[in-house]
Amino acid sequence: MGKSEKNNACVIKFPVVESIRLYDFLSARGENVILRWARDARLTVRDRAALNQKLDRLVQMPFQLAIDTKFLAGPIHKHIYKLVVHSNVMLRPMLCRGPFDLHGEYTLLLGAVESGGKLPEGAKQKAAENRELLLADPSRRCVHARIPSCS
Repeated sequence: MGKSEKNNACVIKFPVVESIRLYDFLSARGENVILRWARDARLTVRDRAALNQKLDRLVQMPFQLAIDTKFLAGPIHKHIYKLVVHSNVMLRPMLCRGPFDLHGEYTLLLGAVESGGKLPEGAKQKAAENRELLLADPSRRCVHARIPSCS
């Protein structure tokens, strides 16, 4: 610790958390399902910014902290978690830890919008199905693509 930091109350050091890698699931045609969902759901600029901000933060925090602070909810169904994003609509992208490196990566499996506190019918099962497809074929994902601010 340098002399200038020794008695400086403004210097706060946080433990370094290694950044977690983030991936997006790809459809059978190789299309990014998260980008497709953002486009099809007609997310507003505010929705997209809130989603990007939450995803940026997710990869900077330990998994247990994300669960304890309700940043992530779950597991809601067989290894599936939902990211809690409050915006103009209740965005609930669904993801899993790993599945190839449980401590170093997340994979976004399906986008969803919660209405009345409920996910769309079959969304949890579809996310679990996408995870199983990914386990069978690791090429069915790509490095996370940031959600563009407009469609």
